[in-house]
Amino acid sequence: MRRTLAVLAVVLLLIGLVVVDVLRSERRPEPQPTDSPTARAAIARLLGGDERRAAQFELRRVPAQDGLADSFTIGGTTGHVVLSGSSDVALVSGFHWWLKYVAGNHISTNGDRISLPDALPAPGKPISRRTTLTDRYAYNFTVFGYTMPYWTWTEWEREIDYLAASGVNRALVLVGQEAVWYDTFQSFGMSESEVRAWIAQPSLQPWQWYGSTSGYDPGGGVHAGPVSKELIARRAELGRRIADRMRDLGITPVFPAFIGHVPDQVFAERNPDAHLVPQGGYSGHPRPYWLDPTDELYGKVAARFYAAQSARFGDTTHYSNDLLHEGGELGGVDLGDAGRAVQVALRDAHRNAIWVLQAWQDNPMRELIDAIDRKRVLVLDLDADDGPSWKRKDKFWGAPWAWGTIQNFGGRLGTFGNLHEPGRTLPEVRKAGSGTRGNLVGTAMVLEGTHLNPVVQDLFGEMVWREEPVDLRSWIADYAKRRYGVDDPNLRDAWQTLLKTAYSFRATNHENGEGPHESPFVALPSLKMTSASNWGPKEPRYPAEEFEPALRQLLKAPASVRQLETYKYDLVDVARQVLADRGRAKLTEIADAYGAKDLAALDTTTDEYLAYMTRTDELLGTQRDWLLGTWLTSARAWGSTDAEKAVLERDARGIITIWSERACGVLRDYANRDWEGMIGGFYQPRWERFFAELAGTVESGKPPNIDWCAYGKEWTSQTTGYATAPVGSTYEVAARIAEELGL
Repeated sequence: MRRTLAVLAVVLLLIGLVVVDVLRSERRPEPQPTDSPTARAAIARLLGGDERRAAQFELRRVPAQDGLADSFTIGGTTGHVVLSGSSDVALVSGFHWWLKYVAGNHISTNGDRISLPDALPAPGKPISRRTTLTDRYAYNFTVFGYTMPYWTWTEWEREIDYLAASGVNRALVLVGQEAVWYDTFQSFGMSESEVRAWIAQPSLQPWQWYGSTSGYDPGGGVHAGPVSKELIARRAELGRRIADRMRDLGITPVFPAFIGHVPDQVFAERNPDAHLVPQGGYSGHPRPYWLDPTDELYGKVAARFYAAQSARFGDTTHYSNDLLHEGGELGGVDLGDAGRAVQVALRDAHRNAIWVLQAWQDNPMRELIDAIDRKRVLVLDLDADDGPSWKRKDKFWGAPWAWGTIQNFGGRLGTFGNLHEPGRTLPEVRKAGSGTRGNLVGTAMVLEGTHLNPVVQDLFGEMVWREEPVDLRSWIADYAKRRYGVDDPNLRDAWQTLLKTAYSFRATNHENGEGPHESPFVALPSLKMTSASNWGPKEPRYPAEEFEPALRQLLKAPASVRQLETYKYDLVDVARQVLADRGRAKLTEIADAYGAKDLAALDTTTDEYLAYMTRTDELLGTQRDWLLGTWLTSARAWGSTDAEKAVLERDARGIITIWSERACGVLRDYANRDWEGMIGGFYQPRWERFFAELAGTVESGKPPNIDWCAYGKEWTSQTTGYATAPVGSTYEVAARIAEELGL
């Protein structure tokens, strides 16, 4: 009986404790939504600094929902728009969705159109969007050479806001990271001047991180070191500011990892007992030496590297770099052992670190994935929209991965994009079971060059929040309406034309060239020209005659639209493409005249070809995004002395022409540019010289053989100034061109 009473007492006590706990939990308040000053500031900036209208948004940070990575809801009433989001990125993305689909306005990398009523509109009923994608990544290493090497805080502040508006929550930061090399290698027997001599000028540094190049060049090439201490310090300061703003907005800065690249023979001489592996060459450049990660010294260098990185830029959780990127030598080192050592050193420095790998060409290899902790990596399938690696690499053998898009190579400026794969294919891949697509956890916007073909980034940013395929015809019609602020049938038709031509590209398994079919004007002069860069497509992406109606349709825009920067950018792009396509047809006529030994026809057709180039240069000069002068002036602005300004201008000129003296035979014109100043100051004189010599070879039938690398090298040393502000009316120039072409 006593035992029964004791058991009963214990039971009653336990019940009492449970009741008390339940009552306490019922009294415990639910987490309350909180405001977000950081997101609010970003919204105000995206509204052009309009604080009054930004104040009409009520922002509510709410807890993430189970099973979701991020979500937002748009509600409220006129003049009081309520944005709820599970992160600052979600809040800014929610604002962007409101701007598009409630207010009918537009922001982009190439022009905004903001025209809002005094009292901001709210949706008729709440709009909710969500995503299960935990990793929404931005940036190819190369974009820091082809687009961003000379950006300042002005460009970066806007860029980071736009990243958040596009749903991005992981972004590579290379700006200023060369300071980590500077700090690290002085601890291993090298003087500070020796380290600076190894560091390339800014536009080539992405490939130095890849282990493809360095600043060592006894010949004093366009990208050769040394960089100055002042430049290192200023760039590191900007890099820290970028990383801090990303953190404030909830975007994880992704820093470069240390995988063993060191300053070549000098480092080897100062550390003679270390196992260093020469890496061969890259397009004529000697690669940096590689410190074997299984060598005892590697761990010490890595520890110093990560400590220096944290001191300069703070800590983060994601670090990116690859072993054997586009080549290199293992030198007898086991790949799996090397990978383990890299990951161990990274996690010794940052316990929760994620190693971000790029799926490109042979990488990542199975030997690497099998050897490392695959739960602590993120594989970026860079080219999933054209040549998906996840299909040929067995879904990366269970490692988490992100569906990526490159689309643009070298920052080349043809009217071109792939909307079908992100808009239609990506949702289908996401819906497929893990047995089909593996551990898909994110997206990766990894264009080699940005701030061109803005429609591509606009759609890709939306797909984070869309689970179903998009009706592209309907979507593109709405895009035109937002971008120009009118529902005009001619503008709508223009974008339908562009959708079925320039933006109709679909996956080819990376088998028919990279990016747009390039303009003949930017190619090395030849009667048999197929592409400007060695990897450009050899055949047109679409029939030119089917593209030309877009120019006629755009020119029928209402007068109210013609001064919008969004419209002017698009009109320049389309008219420029029409001229390029006409130029390609004219080049065929030139070749025919040459083959027929018809000097009169040759003289006429070459003059007509050069006239197309003159018109193109004039057209490009009417809109702010197509100016060589801006690129060169931005580079010079980073210099502390006249001598350094000249070095940096040479660097900026080199990357978009010869790439480098050593690589010119392979990579020249890889980053060609349809810019005012480039056409008239670099490409057209090239063609003029070719045509001048061509006439004298008609009888022999052997076109002139000219050393174009020498020509390019000479141009990189020039200091000719070019316009930094647009001149003339885009509409009037484009209309005149269309009339002259009979359109």
